[in-house]
Amino acid sequence: MTNPLRLSLAAGLLAALLAGCGTQVMHEPAPAATPAERQQNQIAELLDQATRSQPIRAAELRTEAARLLIRLDRRDEAIRLLEQIDTRLLPPILRFDIAKLKAGTALERQDSQQALFYLAEMPSSEPLPTAQAIELGELRARAYQQQQDLEGELRELIQVAQIQQDTQARQALHERIWALLGEIPTEQLQQLAQGTSGSYYEQGWYELAYSLRTSTDLARQYSNLNDWQLLWQSHPAMQQPPQAVSALLDASIAPAGRIGLLLPQSGPLTKAAGAISDGFMAAYFEARRNGMPVPELQLLDSTLVSSPEQLNDLIRTLQLDMVIGPLDKDFVAAIARGDTPPVPILALNNSEGPTPDNFFQLGLAAEDEAEAAAQRAWRDGHRRMLMMIPETDWGSRVGQAFIRQFEQLGGSVVGAISFGDQNALATQVSALLNTDRSAARAKRLRQVIGNRIEFEEQPRTDADALFLSALPVDARQIKPLLAYNYAGGLPVYSTSHLYSGSPNSISDIDLNGILFCDIPWVLGPPSTLKLSMSQERNDTDSRFGRLYALGADAYRLHPYLEQLQASPMARIDGETGQLYLKDGSRVARDLPWAVFDSGVPRLLPADDN
Repeated sequence: MTNPLRLSLAAGLLAALLAGCGTQVMHEPAPAATPAERQQNQIAELLDQATRSQPIRAAELRTEAARLLIRLDRRDEAIRLLEQIDTRLLPPILRFDIAKLKAGTALERQDSQQALFYLAEMPSSEPLPTAQAIELGELRARAYQQQQDLEGELRELIQVAQIQQDTQARQALHERIWALLGEIPTEQLQQLAQGTSGSYYEQGWYELAYSLRTSTDLARQYSNLNDWQLLWQSHPAMQQPPQAVSALLDASIAPAGRIGLLLPQSGPLTKAAGAISDGFMAAYFEARRNGMPVPELQLLDSTLVSSPEQLNDLIRTLQLDMVIGPLDKDFVAAIARGDTPPVPILALNNSEGPTPDNFFQLGLAAEDEAEAAAQRAWRDGHRRMLMMIPETDWGSRVGQAFIRQFEQLGGSVVGAISFGDQNALATQVSALLNTDRSAARAKRLRQVIGNRIEFEEQPRTDADALFLSALPVDARQIKPLLAYNYAGGLPVYSTSHLYSGSPNSISDIDLNGILFCDIPWVLGPPSTLKLSMSQERNDTDSRFGRLYALGADAYRLHPYLEQLQASPMARIDGETGQLYLKDGSRVARDLPWAVFDSGVPRLLPADDN
């Protein structure tokens, strides 16, 4: 018999199922949280956990929350959170982590003073592990760098270098230290080197940099470096020197065993070659008289050698260790285009374009003086130049070199003329200064108004100096013409071509005020070599005498080519200037400057050069 209660329950269940099928509700899953929301939730969880933790653990949790806030670019919140942490009883590493976060944020905002304040919270009485101590020093150095405080940055890097145990990383630090020392003005570096407040490590670096800075001549640098080594044998800069210092320490200075002096003994270059050879031999005999080692010399006639291949065969046959020469520009260019020669070659002229290894070039290029004039004018504050150059090949090269260098510095040449006929100089100067246009305007006005008008010609106002390259006879006319055209106060910079080499106050009185560069042989006090040659020759003060200086420098330079190549900042005091290597192969020259005063060149102080 069927149970009525069971039937009633079954019917009710069936009715419920049927009703559910008709009104079913679908629930969609909640959307996934974004990365930012997940980080925010993580921050909230960290902060909540921190409220229930012991002080050290709470500080760790809040530091981690601040790190997440920084990642979300919510730096103000991060700093407020970190500043709420009492760091006095925290372990050093945790205190450093907190200081690093705060200082890093301040540095990102270029607030170096605040960064140093945060880093100063690290007590010196609680030493950090090496890794954290290095980080701390680097952060301080970065803060001082933002403040352009070279001394502060140096101190930190020197200290970091002492605790850096990785050899490669320490070498990188030494290179940074040396680069910073190179940026410090000489007077400030002198005060540091002569001071007593620096640590042993700091003082050693300062004295090394100052001793090499003040001995720009490479030979004196070696002497000063030897003196420094005796005092600082255990200094890190001695144990692991910067690359530039290492080049000086490792290289040896000695003349080549056998040198071939390759110059023409016939043809149009014979006279110039003879002067160069005389200067070379004078320097050779001076070195021998002073007890210095000298090479064996082999005199070679370049007119009998017609190609780089023949020269290489001659080098092997005669077992030469070096060649000085040739002088002929085409021969020099041919060697420059060829393969690497078997021994170093010091050519006595310049070529264009790239050169092979083992090939060097020393010459009296007028382009060097034009570049020096551009640098001097720029350093004196001039930005818009006029230019006058002779209508010759060398004048064109000089003009191009000046424009190239001056524009590279950021200036501009706003007007230029090339001159040839002396009778046209007055017209050309007037055209360059635009006073011819001024006169033309005056003439038109007088035609309209009458002769009652008083009109003063005015030179152009868009230029603040003039670059002049001219021989003495032209320069003596051009300078007065500037005054005649109301531009007597225009600063004039020139090359050595306007000076004969021998003072003549009567002829050169019209050159007063012109600044020009020339070689020390001409402008400086006479060297012992020049005095010695002057006793035997009467042309040492002529333009021809500059070739004696070139020959002397070729001899004096040859033992140092390797060192000059290894250290771009190294210099040799020569008769033709302070010599250094440019682009790895061309010997460039820093030249002294003089100004005509009462018709006589007056050498400007070294600080003004």
